[in-house]
Amino acid sequence: MTVSQLTIYGAGLIGGSLALAAKNSGFCKRLVAIDRARPAQKNLEQIFDHWALSEDEQRAALAASDLVVLCVPVQAIIRQLPAILDVCGGTVTDCGSTKAAICHSVADHPKRQQFVAGHPMAGHPEGGLINASQTLFDGRRWILCPEGSSPEAVHTITQLIQATGAELVTLSSEVHDASVAWTSHLPQVVASALSVYAHQNEALQAAGPGFASATRVAGGAEAMWGDIFETNAGAIGHSLVELGKALRELGVELEAGNSQGALQLLAAARGLRNAQNK
Repeated sequence: MTVSQLTIYGAGLIGGSLALAAKNSGFCKRLVAIDRARPAQKNLEQIFDHWALSEDEQRAALAASDLVVLCVPVQAIIRQLPAILDVCGGTVTDCGSTKAAICHSVADHPKRQQFVAGHPMAGHPEGGLINASQTLFDGRRWILCPEGSSPEAVHTITQLIQATGAELVTLSSEVHDASVAWTSHLPQVVASALSVYAHQNEALQAAGPGFASATRVAGGAEAMWGDIFETNAGAIGHSLVELGKALRELGVELEAGNSQGALQLLAAARGLRNAQNK
């Protein structure tokens, strides 16, 4: 499948990587970026065929698009999505980190069927267009939440995902948010907590590769994570409370000199890892 015009709304790490993957696979004939400004580096600017900067240019780009992908923070998606659907005649998807709030924002929109909620599970600690890579999505899961979307719109996004080399996973928006609370949002909180509390306990002089690995994602950008915490607070809070209960029980046992529970946890984790690697 080839689309005439793919428009990326937000030319950062995800948007730039998506553009490179689409160009490399021949998924689209024309690539347009909607952003506030062109990048200073000429080689980055040339990733796209055209940069739509003014309101008039952006409106024209949206109207001419077969597919628009929103690669901006969640609250920006919620604000902009209804107006984008008003103008765009093609399919619209997003790459937001939470899904239920985004879907709710257009639940009653007359062109709701043109929108397919999505979330590629890929990234880079630094972000930005300068870190974009055409292989960013290779082998990574790309979650679609197709409720309320037309079969034609879902087919278009499925073809896009295949063009990037990602693995398609289908979930409802509610299940998505509950799942990523455990697999993405909780790890950010835990990694950041380890980083801060190890420092407060003056333990960093003993930090090694294990600590570096466990805290690799610590300190996520507030611009992105503020939106995530706000739109998925309930699920993240629930996962934190559940993890806290389990860790407290282990802590009490260890303080009493009983290491069996901790060893059983490690054994269970090894079993899961070995099963996944088969």
